[in-house]
Order: sequence, then C-alpha cells, then structure tokens
Amino acid sequence: MTGNWIRAAVVSFALAAAGCQVRPVRAPGETDILVRKVEILPTEGQPPLSLPVDTLLERLGMRPGSLILVPRRFSEFREAEDRRRIEAYYQQYGYFDVNVKLPEEEFSADRSQVALTFRVNEGERYTIGEVHLAGPPKEETDKLLGMIPFTEGETKIDLEQFRKVRITMSDHLRAEGYGHANVYSRSYVDKKKRLIHWYYFVDAGPKTNIGSIKVDGHVKVSAEKILERSGMAVGDLYRETLRDTVVRDLLDSGSFASVFVRTDSDTKFIAPGTAPDTGGELRDEQVDKDGNFVPRKLPGALNLTIHVVEAPSRTLRVRGGFEIDPARADATLGATAWFRNVFAPMHHLVLEGRLGYGILFDQNPGQPNGPYGEALIRTVHSGVLGRMGDLRLSARLRTALYPDAYLTELSAGPGVRATLGKGVFFDTDLLAVYGLATNFSNFSEGERQKYALPSSPESFVPELSAALRWDARDNPVETKSGHYLGVTARFAPGAPVGTHRYLNVAPEARGYLPITSALSVAGRAFAEWSFLNDSAGVPLGARLFGGGAYGFRGEGRQRLSPVLQKCVPFSTDLTACSDRAIGGLSLFELSAELRFLPVQKQYGVVLFGDLGGAGPALNPFEEGPSFAAGLGLRLRIWYLPISVDVAYRALSRGQVQDLNDNPVSAFARIGEAF
Repeated sequence: MTGNWIRAAVVSFALAAAGCQVRPVRAPGETDILVRKVEILPTEGQPPLSLPVDTLLERLGMRPGSLILVPRRFSEFREAEDRRRIEAYYQQYGYFDVNVKLPEEEFSADRSQVALTFRVNEGERYTIGEVHLAGPPKEETDKLLGMIPFTEGETKIDLEQFRKVRITMSDHLRAEGYGHANVYSRSYVDKKKRLIHWYYFVDAGPKTNIGSIKVDGHVKVSAEKILERSGMAVGDLYRETLRDTVVRDLLDSGSFASVFVRTDSDTKFIAPGTAPDTGGELRDEQVDKDGNFVPRKLPGALNLTIHVVEAPSRTLRVRGGFEIDPARADATLGATAWFRNVFAPMHHLVLEGRLGYGILFDQNPGQPNGPYGEALIRTVHSGVLGRMGDLRLSARLRTALYPDAYLTELSAGPGVRATLGKGVFFDTDLLAVYGLATNFSNFSEGERQKYALPSSPESFVPELSAALRWDARDNPVETKSGHYLGVTARFAPGAPVGTHRYLNVAPEARGYLPITSALSVAGRAFAEWSFLNDSAGVPLGARLFGGGAYGFRGEGRQRLSPVLQKCVPFSTDLTACSDRAIGGLSLFELSAELRFLPVQKQYGVVLFGDLGGAGPALNPFEEGPSFAAGLGLRLRIWYLPISVDVAYRALSRGQVQDLNDNPVSAFARIGEAF
C-alpha cells in the first residue's frame, strides 16, 4: 500500500511539473515544428568524440523538452547559433581547429517534428606553452604560483577554469589586506604551433586600512548599534574577508533581511558562477604604447558603507514533512513566527509550533498512536552578552511518540547563542525540565537495575545543555562537498535539586567528497552516551533510540534500541509476549553513501551502507552490531528533494539475517539522510 502511494505521488508531481511549462515568445524565423531529438556525433570516419556533450545539449537553442526544460521549435537561425555554441564549447577545451557542419535534418512524415544531428570534426587539441605571473607582491609570489593549476605542456585545457584562477588570486590578495587588488588573465594562441601562452598580470596596489564607515538603510536599529555589531573601527587594517564577517554577524542578529558592505576600492564584484569570464577589463591607461601593463595609482585608505535592509516586523514560515519506514509513518506541519524589535531594537519575540501525527505499525497492547508536537515561545536579545553574545529566554512544551511510550515535557530557562566564526556556532541553555512518560514505569526492580530504567513516570531536573557546531557544507539540503562537525552535551545533577542524574554526550561528524560534478561520497558518524546515572535511573527523555530514514536504515525509527520482553498470561495455556523498545545508554550510527546526483536532473541514485548499535550500558555493541546496505532513489521536483531507500539488513544485533527475518525495509522522506 505504501509503495502504491509513493508511485502515485511521484506520477502526480511529474504531470503537474510538465503541465506548468509555457512556450517562450516566438523568435524570428521560428516554426511550429517541434524538436524531437538532437544528437552531436563525430564526422563520419572520425574517432569517437573526446568531450562529453550531455550538458552541452541542454544549452542549445533547439532541444527536446523534459520535466524542467521547455521543448523548443525548429529554426534555421537557431541552427547557426547552435553550431557556434558547439564550436565555442570545443574551443573552451583547447580544440581551436574544430569544425561543425550544418545539421542533418530528419522530419516526420507530417513535418510536425524534426530530429537534428550535428557532425563535429574536433581537430587536434592545443597545448599550454609559456606560463607567466607578472607583478606579484614579493611575499605573495609563491602562494600565487601555487594557485595556477597547470604548467607548460599541459594538454587538459579548460580556458574558463584557467581564466578564473585570477579571481582566486584576487580574493587571496584582498584577504591579505590588499583591498584594491586585481589580477588580469590573458591567453595568446599560436595556431601554427598549436600552443596557448598564458599570462597573469597582478596589480595588488598598497595594503589598505579603513578610512571611514557609514551606515545606510537603517530605520529601527540605530547606526551605533549596527557599527557595534559589525566589529569594525576606523583605522583598522581592511581585509576583504571583513565584508563576509560583517554580513554574517548582522544577519545573525535577526533584525536584517539583507546586508551588503560597499567600499570605494578600485575592484569589480564578480558574482559566483558568472560565465564566461572576461579575464579582467583593462582601461586604456593600464597599457602603455609598447603594450606593457601599467599598475594603477591607488590610495591606502578605503571608505566603507554598510547597506542594510531591515527584516519585516512580522514574518511567518510554514513547513511540512513526511517519513515512512517499516515501524511507523509520520506527517508533520510546523510554523515559525518572528516579531522583530518588539521589545527594543534587536530584541525579538519568536513563536514556533509543530504538529505531527504518527501511525505505528504492529502495535503492542497499550502502545500509543496519534498526535504529537511542540510549542515554543522565546525572546531573543542580540548583543546583550558582548558583541556576538545573544541572550534568549525560552519556554517549550514538547510531546513525543515513542515505540512503546508517550513523553510530555515542559522546559523553561535562559540560554546563550554565539557565532564564533564562519559556520561555527555555540549554544548553551540552563533549563528546568519536567517530564511525564506515559506507559514507561511498570518495570521490575531487576529490570530497573540492569537497564537503568526510571522507577517513576515523572521527572524534574535542572538541565544544563551545550552545543558546538561547525557547518562547512556547500548545501544543507543536498550536500556534495564540505563537512559538518558537532558535539552536544546535557547534564542533570540529580538529588537534591532534581529527581535524576545523567550526563549525555553526543559527538557527530559528516564529510562529503565530490568526485565529479554529479558523483560524490558522503559519510556520517554519530554516537551518544549517557553517563553518571544514579539509582533513580535515566528518564525517557534522556534515553537513546536510533534507526529510521535519517539514521540506521536497517531498523524503523527509534527501533535501534535495547528491548525488554514483556509477557502477559491470558490463561494457564496462553501467554502473550512482546518486545518493548526501552532506549539505551549508548548509541552508535555510521553511514556511508555513494551519491549520483546529476546537475539539473530530476533524479539521482544513492548506494549506501549503515552500521549501528544501541547498548544497555556504555558499549553500543554489547548486544552485537547491526548492518544494512541498499539502494536509494532521489527525486527533485519543484525544489522538493524526495528520497526513497530500500535496505537489506544483513546483521541484526550480531545475528546473520535470512529471508524469514524480513530483512528488506523501505524508507521514504523529504531530504537527504545527512
């Protein structure tokens, strides 16, 4: 039933996406003949093409349609344009003698459709000749030379990549205090010798400091507050990295929708992804009568303007999600409302809510089923504790649906959030936490001692939590490169100020290594331990459960856990027994994925392997390791990444699985697993 629902949803999304395509305005000379197929092939008698042409086909003026590409119509003018596009594509990679013939046209019988074939004679690929770096600051010469990814004799030519090295060089020099730095790239083609000579002209200018700072666009937040938050002062050494730092620090305050720092430096901003690169535009006075490069005459001080756009006083964001696995199905709907500057400038009120409904499969007697969620009210006071120390006061009501219990939790108290650097965040909270665990207290004394189970369904503890995270991922939704490192900890001191004592520590690491533009390797390691428990046991809210679509994909959500068998006699001849997931004091999950996610495609494929364990004590593999491997499908429709994974559980708590153990599981969710 679940599989049919998923297939129906995918088909509906695809049909809806196709139905939204609209034909562009008719170009001069364009006919109503639909382009059915386009191929780029070698000229007859020539060897196979050296360059891949899949991405080139998508850029042509005439192309067939797809879920994201509008189908194009036939035009003789576009034939000529596409020939030039193909030639330019080959020239970018060093084939300067390429020849593209007029396309072969194959019309349908009623001339309503056409198939086009472009024949290409690549010619010989050129080679890099001389490589020059002219005019660098002496102390930066070695670093700039190290940024050039090619040397004399290089045959793997990519003009666009080689030109953009100048941007990397300029960014480096500006980050080192040369605020006016520009680097220009020029290539000279010798067609007789089939050589490309390359020059990088460096014009660093003097090292720069801040001459003045102005603020523009502010209404509710004063210029003084903005300057204080920015951390800049007149006379400081100016580095280009300050622009990113100021933007990040001001946006983190929650008061601004956008921030931009403008300088009067003699540089030009190039938006990431801009292509083709010009190589840098030289003015007339930068070239003398003999054709030599002339450095600019530049001042040593820069004047800065911080342009801000304040965020709306009130914003509301709504989000939804779903998750299906062998243990349960969950649908959630959440919302976040911001009321900015409601107490004072940079002092906000935040309301959050989330409502979920869970359906648990194969329910045990008395097992809960139904709604859960949370509600949060929080005040945020930016800059109260130093320039980047943001105070917050929070009150939260949370309910959670566990496999064999239901948790209601109330918490309130102060906290601090600080941004320590790019992508590095620190959070800490001191909360009073009250918990009520329904259907989680009828344990024997022996069971409580063995598994550190609580003797009472209620708990009340002061809890000190802290989290340190370093997020350097390229994309938090569909990551292909970068890393994420984090560690969280929670401490409750126990008697006499609380009912329970525990110290939970949870490190996590994720890494992503791109192999090609479409292929990457991803890995995640997560662990958590609960220490220092006393005779009162560890309450449900601090116990550890794993598994599910976002964790170990050999078990359903929260099913990677120590289990306790409970038996209920119905008669002298009949006793019903069931396994209860009680959570552990240690948890470990390790995942590795080979991800094939083509750019601008609606599909992707993932090959994965997961290792997991949850233990009743400090060894997560005390009951044996669990291992699963499988294949995943990724659908990207309307910027909504849908993931479907099918896993085979080869090991379960150290036991080899066979087909009688139902080792095959399916998982569906929105977003990547990690």
